[in-house]
Amino acid sequence: MENNKKRQLERRLLSFAVPVISSLFVQQLYGVIDMVIIGKYLGAEELAAVGNATSVVMLFIVISGGIELAVEIIISRYIGNQETKNLAEASVSILSFGFLIGVLVAALGLLNTAGMFRVIHLPAELMAFAETYAKIYILGIPFIYLFDISRAMLISLGEANKSFQLMLASSILNLALNLFFIAVLHLGVAGSALATVLAQALCMLFSLKALHKKMKTNPHYTLRPSFKPRHLNEMAAIALPVIFQQFVVTFSSVIVQALVNPFGNEVIIGFVAITKVMMISRIVIVGLAQTLTIFSAQLISGKRFEDLQTAYGFLVKTALLYALLTGAIFKMAPAALANIFFDADSHALAFSFFRAYLDSYLFIQLLSVFKFMNESILRSALKMKEYLICNVGDLAVKLLSTYALIAPYSTAAFWIGELAARCFVLAASFYYMRQLKNGWREELAC
Repeated sequence: MENNKKRQLERRLLSFAVPVISSLFVQQLYGVIDMVIIGKYLGAEELAAVGNATSVVMLFIVISGGIELAVEIIISRYIGNQETKNLAEASVSILSFGFLIGVLVAALGLLNTAGMFRVIHLPAELMAFAETYAKIYILGIPFIYLFDISRAMLISLGEANKSFQLMLASSILNLALNLFFIAVLHLGVAGSALATVLAQALCMLFSLKALHKKMKTNPHYTLRPSFKPRHLNEMAAIALPVIFQQFVVTFSSVIVQALVNPFGNEVIIGFVAITKVMMISRIVIVGLAQTLTIFSAQLISGKRFEDLQTAYGFLVKTALLYALLTGAIFKMAPAALANIFFDADSHALAFSFFRAYLDSYLFIQLLSVFKFMNESILRSALKMKEYLICNVGDLAVKLLSTYALIAPYSTAAFWIGELAARCFVLAASFYYMRQLKNGWREELAC
């Protein structure tokens, strides 16, 4: 009987994780293919301008990511506690509040876009392209926020497949509109931005419709937002640390890039390539961790700590197996991976850096499994201070180690610094996990 229950939970976890991981893959491919179309049909200047515009726009989109994660945890906890009234009230209130924040952020973005481009020293010849793209994109931020938040709610309500279908539909529609606006109507970068905004706005309507259909069976559900302080405080308590963490991550990436640049173009090429490989290969582990976040929020609220231990063990084993598999692929085919981004034969120094980093990445990836999984539990248990200590500590150790090791170890300092950071977060996160478990034992004993 116990084994059947365990297998059922594991099947639920896998069936939930697959669409979540698929959505993350679609999101990554979305941006890559988008850039290919701009480069193919418009040219290098437009591609450079849109690349710079996107980096600025993402500073405003990051707020949506924080709200999205907060929504997943809050809704999951309400489900775990069977708080149907709070679930109904929070869903509409958070959507309305998210839209209002989106309007405010869009206004802020429109007023400051030109100034931000000057701060990052955008060349004058790219300014017009970048401003056009950014302003159209920023105008669509309120709708993008609603799309992200409503999909997060659907995921928490057990509709991960529906969320993936909406994300896939949005990506396909965006690509189709991109081709139509750029290749047929010749709207240039404005067409690319318009395609992205229209695709997400249209799919937002379907997302809200699916959410309404899911929620209308709740007897407390109404379309009137209540803006109760409890719901907004809960959202802020989770969203603000996550938003801060994501800003820190973005800022640290800029610092690392600044440390890489003095080594010259060859190392820069290798670094850009390995960064892309790591980002894509990490998607499965991030998706499994996101699954754990949602499930553990429900299990912790329901005090189902044995099920939580089962879920954690199963997802960790799955992620470790995946890490070993990708590590084997990386070991067997480093040149094939490098050739996706640059010619390994023509750029020997770039490939040397790429390969050295790739060889170390198996160990980094294995440690990252525990980093992401442990941080998922901390988020779900609303231990946001501990979560931030792990995250910011990880970044601080990485930056300080890399900087200190550059003189004696040259370019090897970059992967050594990342490995040192993972060792730190492993120790810190397991320490906090042990504290959590002790607290749960005392709670059950009472």
